[in-house]
Amino acid sequence: MHDFTRLGRQRHVRAQHDGHTRRLTMYRFALDLQEGIILKRRNRFVMDVLIGDTVVACHCPVTGRIGDLVFDGVPCLISTTNDPRRNTAFTVEAISIDTDRQWIGIHQGRANDFVAYCLNTDALPVFPYSKHVEREQVIGTSRLDFKVDGVYMEVKAPLTELFVTPLPRFERRAVTRPIETDRLIRHLETLIATLPATKRAVLLYVFLYDAPVFTGNPNRKQDARIRQLIRDAITNGLEIWQVNGELSREGIRLIRCVETTNHFK
Repeated sequence: MHDFTRLGRQRHVRAQHDGHTRRLTMYRFALDLQEGIILKRRNRFVMDVLIGDTVVACHCPVTGRIGDLVFDGVPCLISTTNDPRRNTAFTVEAISIDTDRQWIGIHQGRANDFVAYCLNTDALPVFPYSKHVEREQVIGTSRLDFKVDGVYMEVKAPLTELFVTPLPRFERRAVTRPIETDRLIRHLETLIATLPATKRAVLLYVFLYDAPVFTGNPNRKQDARIRQLIRDAITNGLEIWQVNGELSREGIRLIRCVETTNHFK
């Protein structure tokens, strides 16, 4: 992994990317997040969280597995909304399971908002001077997250494997079946299909914590399929990049953005 100096916590900082210095601004939440304790994950969509002396139902933004955790007693950060269309006013945004009390963002939509903000502030060297950013681009029967100056980019926030060491008090369960990645394969195939016209496409892995370089898990059959698709497409212009961000109650700041294409060849 490239060695980037960690950015300070101040709202405005100076950062160096590929010889160009630009001003970075923290992506800030509309309201500061609240801290709570997850009592249980009721189902794929709902977590029961203790905030102070009150138990509230919170939307879980990840329908699949998050690591191999049993969530009883896991600290979390939650956001609130006044949207009358929502079944609950709360959403679990992040969890913490290690000794450093590092918050791990688990909200894919939040990751996309963070990426959009970074693109619009020229903070990402993958598109250092983006002029026209479009979101949610429909391609055939699929949808890609971004189109930046005519180049398509798909954003993924891997959570089935967490790259931190949980404290012993957090219960974990054995994984007895492969992780389903059909949706990722479908989006990846759609992204690759844009290459003949654009000659460039980007798969961006986003971690809302300080993760190591991500290369998938070659021991899983489905991940091996993904790696092969990526390897075949790199020669046609597919690039792989990784963004790490630090999530706090106030917002998300960029730690680093590095190209990882060579790790997939």
